[in-house]
Amino acid sequence: MKSVLFDVDGVFLSEERCFDVSALTTYEILMDKSYLGLDTTIDFQNLNDDNIQEIRDIVFDHDKILVKLKSLGLNSNWDMLFIVTALHFIEVCKQLSASQLDKVLSVETFSQQTLQEIGANVSDVKLDFKSPLTFLDNMESGKDYIYQALTTYAKNELNNSNTELFTLKSPFWTLTQEVYQEWYLGCKLFKEVEKKENRATYKHGYIYDEVVLRPVEEIKQLLSDLKDAGYQIAIATGRPRTETIVPFETINIKELFQDEHIVTASEVLIAEDLYPDLKPLGKPNPFSYLATLHGNVQANYKSFATNQDNRVNKDEVFVVGDSLADLLSAKTIGATFIGPLTGLKGQQARAELESYDADYIVNHVGEIRNILL
Repeated sequence: MKSVLFDVDGVFLSEERCFDVSALTTYEILMDKSYLGLDTTIDFQNLNDDNIQEIRDIVFDHDKILVKLKSLGLNSNWDMLFIVTALHFIEVCKQLSASQLDKVLSVETFSQQTLQEIGANVSDVKLDFKSPLTFLDNMESGKDYIYQALTTYAKNELNNSNTELFTLKSPFWTLTQEVYQEWYLGCKLFKEVEKKENRATYKHGYIYDEVVLRPVEEIKQLLSDLKDAGYQIAIATGRPRTETIVPFETINIKELFQDEHIVTASEVLIAEDLYPDLKPLGKPNPFSYLATLHGNVQANYKSFATNQDNRVNKDEVFVVGDSLADLLSAKTIGATFIGPLTGLKGQQARAELESYDADYIVNHVGEIRNILL
C-alpha cells in the first residue's frame, strides 16, 4: 500500500502561535520574578498581540534565529527555545562566583528556585538577544551536533566542566518545556495533560488559537481523496500528542486518521526513555516517520531507531513536510519528499529545499493532489 506521511506545522497548521509561545517562554524565564527576574516590570498577565509580537521580535531577532535553527535541522519548538534560553542563561551565570556556579550547575538540585536565587545574586545584566546567531554561525546541521556545541560553549564560557544541565531532557530543559506547555495548553489543560501543578494561574492556552493554512474543507477533501485512492495517510509531527489531537478535533480532521498512524513528540520521548543511548530521536532523525508508517508499535521502537537507511520504496512512501528536518528524514529512509512552501520561511524555503534535492516543491499542501492523484 502506498503511504503519505504528513508533518503538521507548516503543512496543515501555522507555526506562528508555537513560535509566539516559544518567545514568551524564553522571555518569561529570563525576565519574570518567578524565574531569573531580570526585568520584573513586564506584566506577563496582560499581554496583547502587539506585546507578544514585540517580545518575539526581541527574543528571536525578528525570526532570524528561528530561521537559522530551522535551517540547521532543529525541528522541535522545545529544543529551539531551550537552546536560546540556555545561551542567555550562560551569560547571566558569568556573574556568579565559582562556588555559586557549582551549586547552580548541579542537576540533582536544579529547580525553579535555583533561577530565583541566581536572579537575586546578579545585577545590571545586559543581554544581547542577537548573540545566538553568533553561536549558530558556521554550525553543522543536526540536533545532536547543536547540543554538543552548547555543552562545549557552556564549559568554555563558564570555565566549568559540569555541563549536564545543558543537555537534552536535563532538569533545565524540562523546566523550559513545562513553561512552554503551560503557555500553550493553558493552566487547566496543562494540569490535566501533564499531571503536574501549574506555575501560573492566568494562562488561557494558545492551543485554542491555531491558524489553519488552507480552507478546512479543502484539507478534508484532499485527505478523503487520498484514502479513496488507496493511500494510507499518517502523521509524524514534532508537536506533542495533545497539541496535535486537540486542533485536529477542532477542525474535524482527526477522524480521518487512525490513532496508530499519528506519531508525535510524545512518542519520541517514550522511545528516548526506553533507549536513552539512541537519543535524540526527534527529526531530522526519521524515527517518527518509520513509527507512524508501521503503526506505532512500541515493541518495534528500537528497530525504527536503528534500522533506518533506505527502509522504504521511494515510489510507495511520500513525506510531506515544510522543513529541512523533514527532507533529511525522507532521504534517510528512502522516501519521496514533497515540500509545501507554507512554513516559517515561506517561498524563501524553495532555494534551501532545492539545494538538498527535494523531489517536489509545492506552494501549499493542496497542490500535492497534482502529484499523487
